[in-house]
Amino acid sequence: MDEFETIAALRALGEPTRWKVMRLLAGKRHGMAAGDIAEALQVRQNTLSSHIAALTRCGLIDGHRQGRQIVYAADSGNARRLAARVLVSLGDVPESAATKLLGK
Repeated sequence: MDEFETIAALRALGEPTRWKVMRLLAGKRHGMAAGDIAEALQVRQNTLSSHIAALTRCGLIDGHRQGRQIVYAADSGNARRLAARVLVSLGDVPESAATKLLGK
């Protein structure tokens, strides 16, 4: 994850509804259908759609078709890379430690 991608992901997560979507999906191993996410967060589906698109563009979630629904799941690998990048950038963790944490 380069600096541009890191900033884009942080910008996406800076919006409260997107943060809630990430927190919700992080706890769901098999993901959730868009309608279920909208219901759980009490947001309209068209509003949720734009939030999901932003999170998908920066690689924090992905979706796959399951019958007539699209099921979204958090991309935990990209979320871990983002967290590591932030910690390294702030000087809290050396690059070597972040690499170890990521299993690279």
